[in-house]
Amino acid sequence: MKPTPSLAELRAAPEGSLEALLALSDLDRTVAAIAGNRITGLLRGDERRALVRLLCEERVAELSPAMRARVVHALRRLAPSPVVSAGIRSMLESLSGAAFRDMKYSLNATGDRHDLEHVVYERLTEADRAAVLAHIAREAADAPSHDLRILCDIDDTVKAMLHDSRYPRGKVYPGVIELLIALDQGRAAEPSRPGDLTFVTARPEGPRGLIEQYTRNGLAGLGLPPHAVLGGSFLNLFTKASIKERKLQNFDRERALFPECRFMFLGDSGQADAHVGAEMLRRGPDFVVAVLIHEVVPVTGAARAAFEAAGIRFHTSYDDAARIVHRLGLIDTVARDRVFKAVDAETGTMT
Repeated sequence: MKPTPSLAELRAAPEGSLEALLALSDLDRTVAAIAGNRITGLLRGDERRALVRLLCEERVAELSPAMRARVVHALRRLAPSPVVSAGIRSMLESLSGAAFRDMKYSLNATGDRHDLEHVVYERLTEADRAAVLAHIAREAADAPSHDLRILCDIDDTVKAMLHDSRYPRGKVYPGVIELLIALDQGRAAEPSRPGDLTFVTARPEGPRGLIEQYTRNGLAGLGLPPHAVLGGSFLNLFTKASIKERKLQNFDRERALFPECRFMFLGDSGQADAHVGAEMLRRGPDFVVAVLIHEVVPVTGAARAAFEAAGIRFHTSYDDAARIVHRLGLIDTVARDRVFKAVDAETGTMT
């Protein structure tokens, strides 16, 4: 078991050694031991303030971007408060340039619900959120990267779940994993950098993010790159309009958090995704490079013509999708052919 240094031990760490001490520690347990959890933390206000200021302000210059992201992630154990919010804001504003982007992407690939979106929109006060978003916007204006971020639906897009009778329920579509990997790497300045892939779903978050974690568990073991999951609320389950609004909220938040990037959206025709994609293209025509809709429910006639006129591209299989994104220059020929082989291995169709 990793050690949990006390506040006094953290303070006493010689200059330049704090990162090494934190790297050897269990940060989650250290934060809880010093500042308390959501219940006992009410009795440890002084310790909480001292810990946040020590890590986020007084000695933040000693910490790498990756460690700063780890500290922000560990602070999720503390009850929301102006002190915690100010500390997180200070940490996020402490870097600029490539170092800031490294911290931002590391925080977005934590592997649980406490990713960048959760930190900025759920853990910060309104004033601190506005300041952090302004910092993100300035950084993007100074050094746009044009990396491709992928927003991807899950049900009937990654797995047959609701409307697709061609495959057993829960079946992962042939070629979809290979396509997502190719897209994650294809336009990235740093293909191995985590956080370029985000799954968006109308599934509710539920108490303590249990349903969102269930969603993450369902994606585990598929060989996907590091990714985030943006969920919905229980109200989003009842109408297509509410599903659309939640996914568009997710899109707007992603655009605010990653304004330096370009986006594409993968969804399906079973619910509201084509409408979501059309609205994304309308809101950000220079921001969204492609919307691909997996046609699990036929879209015909005037409705299809209107969607295609708005820029929506339909496909019925992931070899078709690979052809589309290859023509758009989003993946290379080797990656396209890898998707072809994956589809052919499962379906036996010639590509």
